[in-house]
Order: sequence, then structure tokens, then C-alpha cells
Amino acid sequence: MISLITGGGIVGLMKTDIELVENLEQILSTLRHELGNSVNSLKITLDVLRENYDLFDDAKKKEYLKRGARLLARQQQLVDAMKSYSQFKVKEQKEIAFASFWKHFLSSASSRVERENIKLIHHREVESCLIMGDSAALNKIMASIVENAMEAVEGMDDPVIELKVSKTNSSLKIVVEDNGSGIGKNDMPRVFTPLFTTKPGKMGMGLPIARKLLLEMEGRIKVDSVFGSGTKARVWLKSVRGEERGA
Repeated sequence: MISLITGGGIVGLMKTDIELVENLEQILSTLRHELGNSVNSLKITLDVLRENYDLFDDAKKKEYLKRGARLLARQQQLVDAMKSYSQFKVKEQKEIAFASFWKHFLSSASSRVERENIKLIHHREVESCLIMGDSAALNKIMASIVENAMEAVEGMDDPVIELKVSKTNSSLKIVVEDNGSGIGKNDMPRVFTPLFTTKPGKMGMGLPIARKLLLEMEGRIKVDSVFGSGTKARVWLKSVRGEERGA
């Protein structure tokens, strides 16, 4: 009865709670998978070494110890990745001259992308405007998204990443699009789940951290993809009235 009287408030709260539980379940499932595999492999390695210690020569013992050390290092990577999620925060929001920020970011991104023989398409001229945010956080967001796109086009014959910028009265939109292999339908709901990745050796923290920072800056991100047809990440940033000084 209360939910009927208060309308969307209670319903909205219930929806948020359900999403929170679902996100937590995804995180725990991914963590259980990653840590579970590593711990099980480490246990098997140590059990074999313990049971055959007197039979193995020194070279064989060192081989198993190195294998155990590699598995332990993987577990440490997972712990460090989880720490990084809480370490990256929006420290101080202020007005940012976007054209100036974008110029410096493109310079850095172009060098990184071109070293990997990936074609980068972007608009060199961006409309002067002010956005509200944290420069360091914004740089981390965009670097993570571009890095994700670079991973997506690995192995493609003609890898391309395209950057587009457009502006409305209340927001500025950045689109990062790649021509990679795309994201599978079953994987799409998990792209913002910490530690989820389909790339061997990766931690799967780029998009989750980017989304976290954007939410702290009153921005948002959406990822669309069709398996085999590339991926498009769209970022919305809060713009403010006024023009860049000197623009």
C-alpha cells in the first residue's frame, strides 16, 4: 500500500536496491572465478611439490616454486586491481576549458595509438566551452576508454579508432568508436563489473573506474556493441555556462 501512495519514490528505491544486489553478485561471481582458479592451481602446484619433494631434483623443485610464485603474483594483481578501484577518486571539481584539455589529450592519445599502428580519426577543432569536473579524473576516464578500444582492435587488418565531440546546452558528449570484433551479447551486461575481462592478462578495471569517476562528476557513460561490428562508448560531461578565456 505504501508503494502505491508514494508512487515512483519507493519503486525507484526498490529498483536501485535490485541493481545494487545484481552488481554485487556480478562482482562476487567474477572475483570467485578469478581467485578460485588461481587458488586452486596454486594448491595443486604446492601439493605436487610437497608429495614429490624427495623425488624431484633441484631443477624440478625450482620449476614448481616458480610456477607457484607466478600464481601468487596473479593473486596480488587482483588485490592491487581492487585497491585501484577505491584509490581513483574525483578530488576537486572546477571549470575546465575543454578545448585546451582535448588538445593535450589528443596529443598523448595519438602518440600511444600510432605506436600500435592503429589509425586514429578525430576532429582537430573542438568548440570552445567549459565543463565541470576534475582534470586528472577526466584524463583517466578518456585514457581508459581509448585503451579499451585499442585492446578491441588488436589483430584487426585495418584497426581504426574514431573520436567525436558534440555539445548541447547542458552537456558535452564524447564518442569513442572502434572497428574491433565487438562484445558478445552475454558479456555486455558485465562490461562495467570490476575484474571482468575477456582479455588474458588484463584486470578489467578500465571501464568500471571510468564509470565510477563519471558518476562522481555528474556525468555518465554508455557502451553499445554488436559482436563482430565494433564498439561505441559514449561519454556525457556536465557543461557550464560561459566561454573559455581567450577563445
